[in-house]
Amino acid sequence: MTERYRLEDGRPCIDLRLATFETLFDKRDPSPFRDRDLDVGLYAYLRESMDELLGRSAKLVFWLDDECEPSAVRDAVHSYVAWELERLHRERMRSLRFAWTGFAVALVAIAALMSLAALVHEVWPGLLGDALRESLVISGWVLLWRPVEALVFDALPYHRERHVLREVLAAPLEVRRGKGVRPPAVVRH
Repeated sequence: MTERYRLEDGRPCIDLRLATFETLFDKRDPSPFRDRDLDVGLYAYLRESMDELLGRSAKLVFWLDDECEPSAVRDAVHSYVAWELERLHRERMRSLRFAWTGFAVALVAIAALMSLAALVHEVWPGLLGDALRESLVISGWVLLWRPVEALVFDALPYHRERHVLREVLAAPLEVRRGKGVRPPAVVRH
C-alpha cells in the first residue's frame, strides 16, 4: 500500500490538500485556532496514513490554495495530536484502574467460588456434585477473563496508537501553496 505515497528525497509524503487554512479544523468547534479540533476526516486520514507508513520516516505536506503561515498549521496539528496522545493515555490509565480492580474482585470471587466448590463436593458426592463443583471453578476463572484481557491484550493496540501519534508529532511538516504534485489524498472544500 505504500506505493500510493509520493517519495521526496527517499521519504514517503503524506499529502493533504486544503482549500484554506480554515478547512483544517472541525467546523463544529468554535474555539480559537490552536485549540480547535482538526477536521475528523483529515485527522483520520493523517493517522491511518502514518499507521500505514510506521517506521518509514514519513513527511507531512499540506497543500493550500491560499497563503498561510506554516507555523499556524504546524501548531494546530501538533496541538491536536498532542491532545489526542494525552487523551489516549488517560483512557489507558482508566482502563488499567478498571482492570486491576476487576482483577482483585475476581481473585476474591475465585477464592469464594473454590471454597464453595469444595463444600459442594463434600455435600453432594456423585455426578451432580461434580458438575456443580466444576461449574463453580470454571465461573471463577471466567471472572478473570476481562481483567486479564485489559491488562495484557488491550495494551497492544494502545502501544501501537501511541507510537503512531508520536510519529505524527515527530514527522517533518511542510506547508506549500498550490494544488500539489499529483491528485490530492484528501480534498476539503
